[in-house]
Parts: sequence; C-alpha cells; structure tokens
Amino acid sequence: MRPMIRQMGRLLTAGLFATVFTACELTVPDYNNPSVEDLQTNPNSAAIAAAAQGLLFDTRLTAADMVHWVGAFGREVYPMAPTGSSLPGSVRDPWTQTLFVGTQVWAEAYRNMRNANLLLDALAAAELPEPDKAAVRGFTKTIQAYDLLHIAVTRRHLGAPVAVGSDPNEPPAPIVGESEVYGHVISLLDEARGDLQAASSFPFGVTAGLSNFSSPGDFIRLNRAIKARAEVHRNNWSGALQAVAESFAGNNMPLDYGAQHSWSVNSGDLVNPANRPDLLWANTRFRNEAQARADGSPDLRFQNKFKVVGAYQLLEVTSDLQYTLYENPSAPFVWVKNEELILIRAEANLAMGNRAAAIEDINFVRMNSGGLEPLPDPYPGSDDDLLDELLYNKRFSLVFEWGHTWIDMNRYDKLLEIPVVGAPSADQRLHSAMPYPLSECLPREPEVPPGCMTQQGVIP
Repeated sequence: MRPMIRQMGRLLTAGLFATVFTACELTVPDYNNPSVEDLQTNPNSAAIAAAAQGLLFDTRLTAADMVHWVGAFGREVYPMAPTGSSLPGSVRDPWTQTLFVGTQVWAEAYRNMRNANLLLDALAAAELPEPDKAAVRGFTKTIQAYDLLHIAVTRRHLGAPVAVGSDPNEPPAPIVGESEVYGHVISLLDEARGDLQAASSFPFGVTAGLSNFSSPGDFIRLNRAIKARAEVHRNNWSGALQAVAESFAGNNMPLDYGAQHSWSVNSGDLVNPANRPDLLWANTRFRNEAQARADGSPDLRFQNKFKVVGAYQLLEVTSDLQYTLYENPSAPFVWVKNEELILIRAEANLAMGNRAAAIEDINFVRMNSGGLEPLPDPYPGSDDDLLDELLYNKRFSLVFEWGHTWIDMNRYDKLLEIPVVGAPSADQRLHSAMPYPLSECLPREPEVPPGCMTQQGVIP
C-alpha cells in the first residue's frame, strides 16, 4: 500500500484536516512518527505506551471525519461557510469534493491501521511481561478493527483492502469484497478479546473518554459493543444480540454511558473539530419530523440537540438550525453508548421476528430519551412500520455522532427517503458509497477498481 501511505503522511503534514474542519492555527501533536522511530530502534515500555496512545489520537480524527463527511452524505449536516473558506460544492453533493472526501476517512483509518501493525511487530522484541503484551495486543487490534469498520461502512459494496502491512514500500494490497472486510473486522475483535482476557492491566494511560474502560476486563465490554455495531451492519442479527449481551448495554444504565473521543483546549491538543457554528448547519428535516410529546412539545432529543438561529443560505440551501452537541470546544464525541446498543438490540430482534422484545426496547428509548409516549399496545402497524419507527429513534438518538443516518438508510435501501434542504435536483444527489482517494487509484492502473469510477448517485 506504498503510494497510499505516502499520501497519508503528506495529507496530515499539510494539515488539510485542520484547514477544512478545524482552525488552521492549531498545532497537531505528532504522536505517531516519534513513536515509529522509537519502536524500530528501541521498543521499550515508554515507546510502546506512546504508540498505543497515538492510536487513540488518530482514531478520533477518523471519527471526526465520520461526524462531518458521513453526516453530510446523509444530510444530517450541511457544511455552509462562505465560498472560499469551505467546500461550497459539498452543500449540494459531498461527492463533488471527491479528492478530499474520498481521502479523509480512508487516509486516517489506514494510517492508523499501519501504525497499529508497527506496534504489534515491535511487541515481539519488547521486554515486557507477557500479560502486558497481551493487553497491548488486545487494545491495538480493537482500535484496528474500529478503524477498518470506518472503511467498511463508507465503501460498502465497493470493498476495500484489508492486508495493511507495516512496510510503506509494499505494493497496493488487493481489494476484497464487503463481506470479507466485515469478516476481518470481526476476526480482529475476537482475537483482541482473547488477548484482553490474558491481561490484567494496561501498561499505558487512556483518555478521559475511556475512563469506564481503563482495564482490559472493562475494555472487553467496549470491544463487544463495537462488534455489536459491526454485526448489525452486516445483518448478522444473532451475532449482534450476543455481542450486545456481552457489552455494557443495560436498561439500568444511563443511556449516555459508554466510550467517548476526548478533545481539549490544552496546549498541544486539538479542540473538538465540530465546534464550528460558522460551518456546520443542521438539516431542517429534524424540526419537521420530531414527534410530539403528550404536551405538544417536540421530542426531547430535538429540544436538547438543536437550536434555532438566524437563517443562513448558501447556493439553494437554507437552514436556521444548528447543533448544540459540541458548543464547548472540549466536548467529546460519542464512540459507542448504551442508547445505541439498546437500539441495536431492538433492530436485531425485529429482524428475527421478535416484535415484543423490539417494541420493549424502542419504547424504553422513546420514553427515556425522547420523552414520548410508548407505542400503542398492541402495536397495530406492520414490521415495515416498526422498522421506520426504529430508524426514527436511531436518527434522533444518534444524530451527528457517526453519520448513522446515511449508514442506516443505506443498509435498508432507503436513501431516497432522506429529505434534502432546498429544491430536489440533480445537484443534490445521494450516494451509496464514498469513492477511493486518487492516491489509491493511480498505483492500480491500468486496472481501475469500481471505487475509482464516478458514481452517479440517485436524485431525490
């Protein structure tokens, strides 16, 4: 994957991420390159710890791209800064920014996977107790699986490489199909669990966002939560239910309990890149779709996550809604939370014909997160009606957290049901997958994978 890896380094060094999605003057700490040098020459405990912490740093950058760009693909968010300071074409169609959009999630995820392999290679020569090595392996493989999941959900039927080596001079790895990509995610997670079970503590510190999972035993629960998400995305319903049962899901736990990606205003760190009221605007569909509570007020999730501001227009898109989730520059991103796991359980049960169990979990979220009345008992609607109700709750519970709207509507072939802001036209196409970056396509010529070809999308 030599050309792609080199492109990754250039992208991060050039600060494209900072230019578009964060303030240009931010200094991004280079956790990875010093760690790589230390790992290759002297893989001691300090170098191992620094490399493991570097993986956490980079995976949150990929998560930020998911919030922004996958959110834009699903029209959760419209990037609408004045022309010249953002990407105005992406207001209509994120695909028009093929080079940037196609590169961001891909580059950061694969860069982190490569660094994970460097860390795993270094463990063989490191003088660490075996339980500590097992802890590092389990942690690293879990992060690797999470990064590859970003690729799986954004490239979907196009497939992706999974054989990411640690040598930047390797030729491009073969592209495998979607099912094999998901299979590799699951294998990594299961291998990681075995390693974590052989460990007692992490030989490095974790961020505040992982305070609930700071030991290998607790981290297994996060590993299973990530697996639950992966399983439901590949329609393995029984596997999803088992993973939820082994995670931290529970109706006796706060709905927001889980793992988070941390940001801060501390020197040398990054502020939350979604703290951009000048750039990120919400789709007004959420006001139109919010269900009414018993007193006539809208769904609490709408009240708690959105605010009405002065209307702003760019091209044909106008919005007067912004998100309140990240008004603090140190506000964390959700990694996985209890509320999502309960809805995953509902989704899996519905798919398996367990309507009563699905309705119970949907009602729990409706009532405790949305302040809504429970569904009628008995529920008079069809399974399709209940699926729409489930997707409504996933949309409002998980909005602006990981691009869930686009991912879920894609999985159920409901892209055309995503309302766009402004008059529907050929300029506002909806796409079922993100493209490969140019740096991935050029080394593969004269063969051109489908992910390198222009995708027409669908017109709403």
